[in-house]
Amino acid sequence: MAESEEWDGAAPWLFLLGLAVFLGSAVLFVVDLIRGVDVLRSIGANGLGTALLIAWAAHDTLRNPESEVATPAGAAGTALLLYGLYLLGAGVVIAVTGLVHDRLRLGFWYVGLAVVAVAVGYFIFPKEAVLSPPDADSVSGDEPE
Repeated sequence: MAESEEWDGAAPWLFLLGLAVFLGSAVLFVVDLIRGVDVLRSIGANGLGTALLIAWAAHDTLRNPESEVATPAGAAGTALLLYGLYLLGAGVVIAVTGLVHDRLRLGFWYVGLAVVAVAVGYFIFPKEAVLSPPDADSVSGDEPE
């Protein structure tokens, strides 16, 4: 990749496509619940939208010159952490709404996979990106005494 002096972010079309699919499928999930039809198609579409958003975030993190994540493994760790958070939230929603539809077991699978994804992502993610002490240059004397 050629270094440019001005970085403008990663593929905005990927973000917008992922966001549109994610939000559209969330609305479809509610509509499917109200209509009483199987929610599996909206859950699948939501997963696809989330995958697009996570791919955009990992690509954006890797390409950002100010990011501490500088390796594909670090970007993969970021993606796994984000995916784990998504699975946890979606799993809770699927499990809670399981009283209305027949996908309660899927909600529990999502929560279980969330734990695995977060654990693996935690071990892959470059911890020095968030745990490193601030540089001496970045500390200013503006703090009240």
